[in-house]
Amino acid sequence: MTMTLKALGDWLGVRHPDDAGVFFTTRRAVLYTRILMVNAVAVFGTLVKDVIDQGFSFVPLVVFFLSVVISVSIILNRIGRTTASKIVFLLLLNVVIGLLCSVIPPERLAFVFFFPLLIMAYVLFEDHQGAHQRFFVFLSAGMLLLLVFTDFKLFWDYQLSVSALGQKNMIINIIVAIIIIILCVDFLIRSNKRAEESLKKQAAFIAQQNLELKKINAELDRFVYSASHDLRAPLVSIQGLSKIAMQEAQHETDKKYFKLINDRVIRLDDFIRDIIEYSRNSRTERTLETFSLEPMIYEIIENLKYLERADRIKFDLLCDVTEVYSDKSRLKVVLSNIIANAIKYHNLRREDPFIKISVKEENQKIHLSIADNGIGIPKEAEKKIFDMFYRASDRAGGSGLGLYIVKEMVEKLEGTILVESEVGEGTTFFVTIPHQQKP
Repeated sequence: MTMTLKALGDWLGVRHPDDAGVFFTTRRAVLYTRILMVNAVAVFGTLVKDVIDQGFSFVPLVVFFLSVVISVSIILNRIGRTTASKIVFLLLLNVVIGLLCSVIPPERLAFVFFFPLLIMAYVLFEDHQGAHQRFFVFLSAGMLLLLVFTDFKLFWDYQLSVSALGQKNMIINIIVAIIIIILCVDFLIRSNKRAEESLKKQAAFIAQQNLELKKINAELDRFVYSASHDLRAPLVSIQGLSKIAMQEAQHETDKKYFKLINDRVIRLDDFIRDIIEYSRNSRTERTLETFSLEPMIYEIIENLKYLERADRIKFDLLCDVTEVYSDKSRLKVVLSNIIANAIKYHNLRREDPFIKISVKEENQKIHLSIADNGIGIPKEAEKKIFDMFYRASDRAGGSGLGLYIVKEMVEKLEGTILVESEVGEGTTFFVTIPHQQKP
């Protein structure tokens, strides 16, 4: 018996599905079908009663027209034209109820149907159908107000007597209005309850996923950090051996091969160092300290003098800031990578290659600019240079992580980085970080 009732409820579309996911996609359809069924039973029952009591007079004809409207709405709903069904149902229901209220005395309480109509206008339409909601809310509220202001003589100055129709319709009107309101309230309560249950399940699932993700990230960071350090040790040994081999080689060909080995090892070492810096940046918080910015920049320049042809470049530093309270290690990596790129992509054909570094304070922010007159960056590549593993030039022999790490570290410092460049003229990087005060 229970299975038969469930099957009937599913066929009529008046039973909520047990699956929470399906519930949220069908809840309004179920509510609308239930309202249609309640109205159909009430209207057809009233029609039969009125025809028996009064014959084919004015009110039974109006109720008959209302039954036709509900029948059309049910058919449209069954064939999948749900929005059209709702529009027909609510529009004609407002008109018919307004007509009945104009000929039935107010004490018959036919106007109470406008209250569930107001509620239905909100709950029957989807969230993206706000225009439909507002239209029918204003329609029902406007019809009710006009009836009140016209003393329930909106369409004409004529009302049937109370004794002519009896008091049964009044009871039917009240009961149907209460049932529709209860259905709407049940819809809201049920939706809220299902939403809370769904949110709790999702929150528990997300919390579990976060724990697993944190564990995986921690293990991955440890692996990357450990593996990178373990790899660097033999690389340093190979670099040392290749340098000794170059010095002791008797033939130029041997020196050439040992130099190629050394260059490849240096490139691999730089790549591993980039991975270490990326791992350190992602898994550690900022370490704020007070330090002198100008000596740090000179130290960076001195450390980069080993790069090929760096001795040909003129370095100019204009620093108007003495001390900075920030993360020294991250800022050092940022400036090192930018200056190293400026050295790597300098223009060999120029007689006066330069790198100009400027530091100034303005509006409680530190503004750094690193400008060069190198080969420049194509316009189409400017937006991509901060992407992971992107290399804008064929001359790029690195990992493609350098500027990506720079951007990540600048964001960790709560700052911004911009680039301006012109092919053949040079490139300027602008880094802005907050000038934080020491607590």
